[in-house]
Amino acid sequence: MGKSLFLSIFLLSSSVFSQNCWINEFHYDNDGTDAGEFIEIVLQNPSSYTLTDFTISLYNQGVVYDTKTLGQYSFSQVDPTDNSFSYYYRDYSPIQNGASDGICLDYQGTVVLLISYEGTFVATDGPANGQTSVEIGITQSSTTTPLGSSVGLTGNGTQYNNFSWTNFDASATKGGPNTNQLLPVELTSFTALVNGGQIHLSWKTATEINNYGFEVERKEDKGEYHTIGFVKGSGNSNSEKEYDYIDNGVSFAGKYQYRLKQIDTDGSFNYSGVVEVSLTAPLKYNLSQNYPNPFNPVTVINYTIPEAGKVKVFLYNIIGETVLTLVDEFKEAGTYSVVLNGRGLRSGTYFYKLQTKNFTEIKKMIILK
Repeated sequence: MGKSLFLSIFLLSSSVFSQNCWINEFHYDNDGTDAGEFIEIVLQNPSSYTLTDFTISLYNQGVVYDTKTLGQYSFSQVDPTDNSFSYYYRDYSPIQNGASDGICLDYQGTVVLLISYEGTFVATDGPANGQTSVEIGITQSSTTTPLGSSVGLTGNGTQYNNFSWTNFDASATKGGPNTNQLLPVELTSFTALVNGGQIHLSWKTATEINNYGFEVERKEDKGEYHTIGFVKGSGNSNSEKEYDYIDNGVSFAGKYQYRLKQIDTDGSFNYSGVVEVSLTAPLKYNLSQNYPNPFNPVTVINYTIPEAGKVKVFLYNIIGETVLTLVDEFKEAGTYSVVLNGRGLRSGTYFYKLQTKNFTEIKKMIILK
């Protein structure tokens, strides 16, 4: 038995990965006189934002001593394997003021990331007021760190928590991807459309590295996300790839949210942004003419109910005898399809009836053999 509903669809997030921005690399100390100190920021889909909405605040022992917006940073380049990511940097002097120092990245006043080096602190002012920093666990030395070094992120991924901090001795890459850092899957779109009573999910990637595939997750109104399907990825690709998934599992009015869990071959994963589907009940009762008609041996009956309740669909012969009971159960509001196989019926005229508490309608059909 098929079923469909009227749907309205909108995208919740302005970008596929909402506010995906992080501190990617910096240099704060070296042997001899400090030189070449800088901070590098990575932002996905920068055209979706106003750069001045991102603020970088420098902390020493919990107190802010410098604040700049991302609009005051220099744009360097887009990522060579994933052009949705851009690199920005700014030169500083100095950003070492005695333990413990830290960097806070916020978006419109909401903290995105608060890291520290050479110890932790509790912020006493600024955007991170009251929050405790996360120590990166990597340090530079005024006696052993060569000029041109940095601390930065390494690994594969598309979000901050996919990477780990490490030292790059004499091999800083200010304004570009770090050594051994790859951004494997660029998800450029994720949409939902209605197609013949089904929800058609589609998405595209521009590049992929070690992409095992995508788990499709759905959350019903006030429920939790659960996996409803899997689509195999393309592994490694430098060209655009398109993917589709048809969800046949929706059956009643309400809100549904969908997201993708992109999984790498090593088991690491990232979540996409969310698309939301609002399902509204039809406005009136309706019993459609079966199609095809006349038929032999199969035909389809469609009917619509605007409210939940007990539904019956019967087939009668010309003398009023019940030949078949096609539906006799509780139904949520929606549009449904009944497939009638008339293989065991004689040729002739029959009548089918839709009956609910508040509605009854009868139509005629003909079997020709």
